Amino acid sequence: MPDADRRRKRPVCPPIGVLMRYRDRMVRLVAEASGQRAIIESILEDGRQLRSVVKWHNLVNPGDQLF
Repeated sequence: MPDADRRRKRPVCPPIGVLMRYRDRMVRLVAEASGQRAIIESILEDGRQLRSVVKWHNLVNPGDQLF
């Protein structure tokens, strides 16, 4: 079996600036971080911005419904 068949596909970070769903909130992807992680930005209930680092596989495409 050739080596190319046994290789795994490398996961790809979602595009920067896109809106995604993380747990129960909508977030904007700000930057790519190391270790298959991304920096996200969200707005808290009191209006403050929160930046945090999450793994790519925890980000979900919002689909047709944003809120």
